[in-house]
Amino acid sequence: MKRIATFLIFLFVVSCELATTEPILVTSEELLSAQAEIIRIAESVPCTNASEWKFTPMGSKACGGPARYIAYHQSVERELLDLVEQFTTAQKAYNERNNVLSDCLLVGPPRTIQCEANKAVLVY
Repeated sequence: MKRIATFLIFLFVVSCELATTEPILVTSEELLSAQAEIIRIAESVPCTNASEWKFTPMGSKACGGPARYIAYHQSVERELLDLVEQFTTAQKAYNERNNVLSDCLLVGPPRTIQCEANKAVLVY
């Protein structure tokens, strides 16, 4: 429960800061917590039919582009995509503010999704 409350506070701060010209101030711990919550939601539905699943880019590399792709079930799409967008914006601001370096390798989108042991697996 504490993790959810922390994540909701994080989202409130990010959404308020997005509406202003103030920089987004977020810690690496808050980013990790937000990422964990996104993954929890994405994995909350067992994968039994790959055609019901989609994927989206998530996060921001310091050099630009997504940090990764994440699979999600259609039933959590609205909730998840809003969180992913807020997380990506916050990570981009964090990277810029802290002069984060990355490998600058482009992360391409997966070709498809498969279900393995009730988990969605991205196939590249």
